[in-house]
This record gives sequence, C-alpha cells and structure tokens, in this order.
Amino acid sequence: MATERFIRWQRYTIEQLTFALNLFVGLSGASLAFGISLLREEAFLLSGCSRWVFSVGLVALAVSVLVGCAAVVSRLLDFRFTAKAIRNDENQDAEDEAGVYRYRTKILGVLTWRLFWFEVFSFFVGVIGLIVGIYSKYGHKLW
Repeated sequence: MATERFIRWQRYTIEQLTFALNLFVGLSGASLAFGISLLREEAFLLSGCSRWVFSVGLVALAVSVLVGCAAVVSRLLDFRFTAKAIRNDENQDAEDEAGVYRYRTKILGVLTWRLFWFEVFSFFVGVIGLIVGIYSKYGHKLW
C-alpha cells in the first residue's frame, strides 16, 4: 500500500515539475519578448540606474530561458538513462551497466532540480528588472 502511494506521488511530482519547467520557460520567453519590444520603441529611453537594472533584467530573462531549456534536456536524459537502467536490471546484465545508468540518473535528477531553481530565480530577477525599468519610465502616469 505504501509503495503504491509513493509511486502515485512520485508521478505527481514528475508531472508538476514538467508543468513548472514549461510554465517558467514560457513566462521568461514572453517577458523577454516584451522587454525587447519596449526597447524598440523610440519613446522608451531609460537613463541612469534604471537603464542598468532593466538591462540586467533582460539578461536574467535570457538566462532563465536558456537554463530552462537545459533543465528540459537534462530531464529527458534522466528519463532515457532510467529506462536503460530498468532494461538492464530486467536482463540481469553481468557488466552492471544498470549501476552506471542509475548513477547518471541520480546526477541528472539533482542537476534538473538545481537548473529548475536557478531558472525560477533568474526569472524573478528579470521580472523585477523589467518592473523597475517600466516604473521608472511610466511611474509618473500612475499617480
């Protein structure tokens, strides 16, 4: 009974991680596109500190997109090596290739989670940079 519950919750974790990775890659890409579209406007000129904060925000969003893509690739490799480890376990491979695949999946699993959290962090840094830049340019219209 406990094994079934663990498998079910493990499946939920996998599904939610997939959804979250896709969500943050999409939001980062859309935010980056929005920021670049602002740069194309002639009326959107920033100066001083807000210019640098806005620039750092755009770079952080680009990093978020790249790190998110790397997390997806890491995740796919993790699934691939997990399948190979299971197949070698079933075939009772004498060379213990399954152990090598299990080690790779362990490393890739940790890497995927670290990339995910870095993606989330860089997304929020990027969004803060965009908000600061937009507020410094258009904040006077809000009040």
